[in-house]
Amino acid sequence: MHLLYRLAVWTSVKIGHGKYYFNSGVHYIGSVHASCATWGLLWIIINEWQQLGNPSDLLSMSVSSDPISIAISSILLTLLVIIILTAISPLRHKFHDTFEISHRYLGWSCLGILVLHQIRFQFIVTLNQAYPLEALLTNPVLLMLSLIIFSVALPWMSMECFSNFRMHCPSEGVLVVSFPGRADVGTFARISLDGIEWHSFSVAGTSFSKGTGESEINLIIGAAGDWTKNLIQQVEKGNLPKRIWVRRVKPPGFMFSINAYSRVVVIATGAGIAPVIPHLIENSHKLYIVWIANKHEQTYGEELWSFLNSHPRSNIFDTGVHGRPNVEQLAIEAVRDFRAQAVFCVSNKAVTEKVVKTCLGKGIPAYGATWDS
Repeated sequence: MHLLYRLAVWTSVKIGHGKYYFNSGVHYIGSVHASCATWGLLWIIINEWQQLGNPSDLLSMSVSSDPISIAISSILLTLLVIIILTAISPLRHKFHDTFEISHRYLGWSCLGILVLHQIRFQFIVTLNQAYPLEALLTNPVLLMLSLIIFSVALPWMSMECFSNFRMHCPSEGVLVVSFPGRADVGTFARISLDGIEWHSFSVAGTSFSKGTGESEINLIIGAAGDWTKNLIQQVEKGNLPKRIWVRRVKPPGFMFSINAYSRVVVIATGAGIAPVIPHLIENSHKLYIVWIANKHEQTYGEELWSFLNSHPRSNIFDTGVHGRPNVEQLAIEAVRDFRAQAVFCVSNKAVTEKVVKTCLGKGIPAYGATWDS
């Protein structure tokens, strides 16, 4: 992910045209993931059909179509069908916990079954060769399996548990979480309270804690779903969790592509301002900020409000005073005033889709979360 994002940005900076296609391409990497799963399922269906439709091979007990191989293919086929069905957007959103559990544990089960099957299959094949050990060590299938296992295990190998973290609510419905670590601008962090259920949040910034003498990663979390609402309510009551789990692998998000442009408008609603803050610190000269929220200073604290309000190119839109705005119109006006090259929107799905669609219709490159991961 880091390599692809950096390559897209680097290429975009070097060329005059086509920036949008390079950067938007890496944002939809989740669709590539889904496509691979779908084609993998299709391959297993064809493989199963060939095995069941070739009784001569079954009688001769060939390795590729013996009863064990057929049973393994059937199990993999069943598990993949469940994984893919629960990942379809309407079902994923309605039964998100089921999606998470099936995706993780059934996915691991598929990998485990595949590894055992391929080890058995490749051992039988290579034992008949002149140099079986050399054949095993250079076998491309086993090397690919090793790479897959490492890729799946890496985020869990880098997982850390912190008890020296801080949580506080600057206002009702907003939570600030700080824990030791560093993060690049434009990345996000995955945290969990039990090591099982994980949630991703954009990194709002990295600061230095005088109390611990260490760098800290700061997250600003809004009450958006059941998990965040419950956590915020518990913190407001003084019931802080004893520990949090954090994955050190912090992939980039779509905001990373700000680096491909020299003049950018960022539209943020509510706690969506969090991922904008590190960019504002690093690239203040290239940003025009439109922050839409209710009572910014009271809700998000005087320090954050003062920081955004002091930015020379900012539109702090208070919905408590002015009502709900036409966000698309605000984006178009900001682009016109700043002569911006692109728009980045950090908001809920409905607002993001409206802003991106309107801007693209006007020929303005626009980016937002894809919700396909």
